[in-house]
Parts: sequence; C-alpha cells; structure tokens
Amino acid sequence: MTDGFSPTVQQEPERLADADRVAVTGLIEAVAGADGVGPVSEDGRLAVEHGRTGALHLVARDAAESVIGYLYLGPVEDGGDRTAELCVAPAFRRHGAGGALISRAIEETSGTLRAWAHGDLPGAKALAAHSGFTAVRDLRLLELEIGPGSEWAQRAADSGAHRQEAGPAASGRIRAFQPGQDEAAWLALNAAAFAHHPEQGRWTERDLAERMAEPWFDPAGFLLFERDGRLVGFHWTKVHPAGEYGPGPVGEIYVLGVHPDAAGAGLGRLLADAGLNHLAQLGLRSVVLYVDGDNDPALRLYASLGFRTRSVDGLYERPRSR
Repeated sequence: MTDGFSPTVQQEPERLADADRVAVTGLIEAVAGADGVGPVSEDGRLAVEHGRTGALHLVARDAAESVIGYLYLGPVEDGGDRTAELCVAPAFRRHGAGGALISRAIEETSGTLRAWAHGDLPGAKALAAHSGFTAVRDLRLLELEIGPGSEWAQRAADSGAHRQEAGPAASGRIRAFQPGQDEAAWLALNAAAFAHHPEQGRWTERDLAERMAEPWFDPAGFLLFERDGRLVGFHWTKVHPAGEYGPGPVGEIYVLGVHPDAAGAGLGRLLADAGLNHLAQLGLRSVVLYVDGDNDPALRLYASLGFRTRSVDGLYERPRSR
C-alpha cells in the first residue's frame, strides 16, 4: 500500500488547524497504543491542544491528504536551538515520513536540533543515526508498587516513615496548594529548585495555568512545605487514568522540589513519603516518576524508596547547522 509513496510535509505555526489537531491527537494515541509508550510529552500534547507561541507543528500527509506523521518543534531557545518530538503511523514507517519531518525540522533550526525518542525504541535510534544525531541524555521512567502487601506499604507501616511530622526536616508544615493564592510563590520556588533543569526550571504562569486546567489536577495532591511563612519544598502528585500506564489508575510523583537553601536536610524524603502516602490513601497500587539518568541524588532517593527502572527516553542532538 505504501510502496513508492512520497509523503508531503505541511508546516503550521503555533497552533494546529482544528481538523489537524483532531487528526494529530488520534495519531498520537494510535502510536502510543502500538508502541506501548506515548510518543509526545505532556508539554507537546498541551501544545497540540492549546497551541504554543513560537512553536511549529509539522504534519506529514499521504497521497490522500491523511495525517500519517507529526513533529512538534518547540520555540527557539538560546543560540537558535530547538527541541523536537515526532511520531509516524505504524503502517507508514520506513517509507520516508520520519526522515521528511526531521529534514524540515533541521531546515527550521538555526542552532542545535534536539529530538526526544520516548522509549528509545530501535526505529527511533535508527532514524537518529541516519539523520546525524547522537545520544546526549536519558530520562528514566521509574515505578514503585504501593498497594496493600507491597514492600513499600510494609515499610511504611513498620517505620511510620509516611507520617508528615516524622524526621529532622519537619520544622514546618505540609499543606495543600491553594489556587488563586500560591501560584506566584510556587513558580519562584520551582525556578529556584530547578534552576539548572532545561525544562522544569523555565515554567511560566501559562505553563502552570494549563496544567491546573487539566481534568487530572487536584490541589489536595499538590503538597507544599511551608516554613516561617515561606515555601521551601513541594511534592505535586498526579493520577493517571486506567490504560495510560497500566490496567488501572496509576499515581505519579509529578514534580518534587526543594529550595537549594533547604537541601540536604531530609526534606525531599519527607515530601516523597507524604505524597506516596496520599496516593496510597486514594487506593492506587503503583506510582511512576521521571528522573534524569545523571541525577544521582534523586536516583539514590528513589532507589531507597524501592523504585525500579521501567523504561528510558533518549534525547538525541544534531550539531548546530552551518
């Protein structure tokens, strides 16, 4: 059916046309179902839904004008760099759609082009190598069982580690995020806690507002640690519906951060336990999280809690255009 096929690529700035938005959303869901991993990050999915200033949407079509591939090209970063995510319908792979999308993204990037390969699947690795990319970063998906009878539940029951008042870091209080009151203080804390993180530390009011408008947002699971009237740490949890990470709902350590001034005193462990206890009380049986492969302190913390690697996303980089 696809022999001799040559895809066409259409460029749509900032916001997809309504028909293409529906088609791209369906493509992303179909690819996730076929590959067992979502091909586009949460940030990319929000850009598909709401648009993104400075971004480009590249849409690959077959001879019948059906959408068979998609590439999200993020806004221009320092030095002209950009970051991409892409997917191709399984029936149209190895027929040039992925290469056509990457080639157009290269043309639109004056600096270094980076591309995420979620799940780091063999086909993505082959496309990256063929297009002149090299691996520069890995993002790990970790998983922990927290249901009744799990090792975590037994340890929590034995040690009382999930109690918010336990531990030397607890010279303060944990409370829930209050919409309309805590946004500015949390954004400042997030920027300080992730000052060197290429994505998380750059969150804006819009980034926060988009997530607070999502159906999954629950301020009761957005835990803030306050000391002397100042926010110094937080643990934002999330619940994924059945089918996204397993047959039932799955919790997530969505973001956990501590202000640098309060680091090293056990606050991260305290907040991790508080969030896990919250998710366990909701009746969830497992929790996932994403962490950079070179973040040794975080990896040690999560390993001590019993998390194990479930999959790895790879970030590939193509040298600056000449």
